[in-house]
Amino acid sequence: MRCIVCYKLSIFTICKNCLNIIKITPRSRELDGFKVYSFYDFSEVSFLLSLKYDYIGSKVYSILSKKVLSYVQNILNNNIRFYGVAVDDRINNKGYSHSAILLSHLKKCNITPMYHTLISTNNVNYAGKSLEFREKNPRNFVLKRSVYNKDIVLFDDIITTGLTIKEARDSINNAGGNAHFAFVLSDAKY
Repeated sequence: MRCIVCYKLSIFTICKNCLNIIKITPRSRELDGFKVYSFYDFSEVSFLLSLKYDYIGSKVYSILSKKVLSYVQNILNNNIRFYGVAVDDRINNKGYSHSAILLSHLKKCNITPMYHTLISTNNVNYAGKSLEFREKNPRNFVLKRSVYNKDIVLFDDIITTGLTIKEARDSINNAGGNAHFAFVLSDAKY
């Protein structure tokens, strides 16, 4: 097997040397008063994040998610019991959900996962699409589980324009939940 970053022989999907080179650069962005925390510089991990369309993507997302655990623990208020909701965590045609992988690792931070809660009824692919296209094609989320009176943290892999996260937040809040903030692996704005 070879490291998917440097292609040197390795028993790991990403060798230890490359894993150490991938730096965590915590940032946050405000979307109408809603904070979105990101952890990786998009220009450094865009290749890895694009692997969500490949079978190896589940391993890559797991590796990147594990690396951010200590940063997330520092952000959370331990006096609040948070429930985690992954943005549209349906299983893809490769057999996994990239947003649910991040959520599953961060449950180690005392976040109770609520899988298959917020599902998109519009399955259009936003990758590489303009803001105008995204605005004309909202996700149209439906809630499959009750979030009433729950303190929610949203999870997704990438934030670009912020429209998906805002629509997800509004869906949670309109159903009586309290969406506090979101965690994403990377912010494509930076």
